[in-house]
Amino acid sequence: MKDFFLIMPEVFLALTLAFVVAGEITYFGEQMRLITATTLLGLAGAFVQTVISYRYGAAQVFGGVLSIDGFSLFFKSLFILLAILAVATASHSSEIEARRRTEYCALILAATLAMCLVASAADSILIVLSVLFLNVISYFLSAYGRKSVLSTEAGVKFLSFGAVASALFLYALAILFAYTHSLNIYEMHRALIQNPLPPTVMLVVFMLSFLSLSFQLGVFPMHLLVPDVLEGSPTPVSAFLSMGARAAGFALTTRFIIAVFAQPGVLRGHWQVLGAFDWTSMVSLVSGLTMLVGALLAFRQKGAKRLVSYLVVAESGFLLMGLLVLDELGIAALLYNLVIELFALFGSFYVLSFLVEELKSDRLEDLHGMLKRAVPECICLLVFLFCLVGSPPLPGFIGKFTLIGVAVRHQRFVLALAAIVSMVISAVSVSRLAYHLIGAFRETSGAPVQPSFSRHSFLTLFVIPMTLVGLFADFVFSWAGQSLGFIFW
Repeated sequence: MKDFFLIMPEVFLALTLAFVVAGEITYFGEQMRLITATTLLGLAGAFVQTVISYRYGAAQVFGGVLSIDGFSLFFKSLFILLAILAVATASHSSEIEARRRTEYCALILAATLAMCLVASAADSILIVLSVLFLNVISYFLSAYGRKSVLSTEAGVKFLSFGAVASALFLYALAILFAYTHSLNIYEMHRALIQNPLPPTVMLVVFMLSFLSLSFQLGVFPMHLLVPDVLEGSPTPVSAFLSMGARAAGFALTTRFIIAVFAQPGVLRGHWQVLGAFDWTSMVSLVSGLTMLVGALLAFRQKGAKRLVSYLVVAESGFLLMGLLVLDELGIAALLYNLVIELFALFGSFYVLSFLVEELKSDRLEDLHGMLKRAVPECICLLVFLFCLVGSPPLPGFIGKFTLIGVAVRHQRFVLALAAIVSMVISAVSVSRLAYHLIGAFRETSGAPVQPSFSRHSFLTLFVIPMTLVGLFADFVFSWAGQSLGFIFW
């Protein structure tokens, strides 16, 4: 019975999804529809159950298939809050048609359920099934704009890349199963401690698994998919996928890599490489390339959505730094940056959705002078983006500074230099967007945008929490650090 109570957030999400689908099936043209309210109520219940689950402590349920611990609860809280924002803001976007909002809510609920399972899964079969479930739902979401060629292209690319990534991951798990005779990642760890893989085999397994996981993370060389998907998807979907799918990828990557390819170090809160193959150098190279490629490509973009998409790629490279150093502070900084992203990244796409609807375009030249027409929205957009790239004194700078400091402490000076260069180039890219929004040295035309109380209220839902995360950074870091009692053996 306790196992059942520990998965109550997933139960709430599944029941809410069932109610939403049942409500659509039994709809016969009634004027009053409660689909959005039902979805938000179910998500709120799942969030409350997640908070309650903290008092039970860490446990493995259903024979070790799921790990319910601080790490999984951290990500569940993040995913459910993200889903609440995605559903609540959909009513402000014409890209999500009112007559198709039930489908949208159902897909968001299904994706959230899949993300929660990914964050908790400790059994290889459940990991694969959860990731496949998430990728299929993400495919439907990215292709949601049926009338858009770019949306269809985004869905097809997501499906194609996802199929290849899943196949690679299955190959890696098959090799691990052949050597360890276990599907549970913690049992794999214990078997590998007693009988480490030969370096060549470890290299092959790590290459296959990390290349697969790089699709979920949106890092080099799988980063090419990210801009196309985020540009082609409806803007609310772009906001949800840019944060949710990547966060689920980092939850899986952190748990899987530390459980299978690392072991506890001499000092508490530190880990070291398991076996003779030092995979951290490879991840360090990927992290540096992702940061630099993302920042450089963002600099040359002519569309706002694509510019933000490449900033997301660069951000993924930053987050990888927190993983490869294999200590508690680095992973806590990774989790802190994800909290910042929740508000900064979603807020950016929310404002972009408004601008795209107002101008029917997201090209930088079409945004010229928009700041004079929509002052609160454009100022918030710039604050969100500068926070995302880590410009001081905004809260995002704390997370970036910590990640760079951890890299320096572990003597990864080249990686730290790449991170600083990436931050500078990303800030210049956002400054280009600011230049066009201000409309300097050029006449602008167009009437001021009609103020909207609901739109401005939603902006405060992003600005205030983001500011509080910065003001109470010590508390958030402490929460993130305590969430790392996961794994762990």
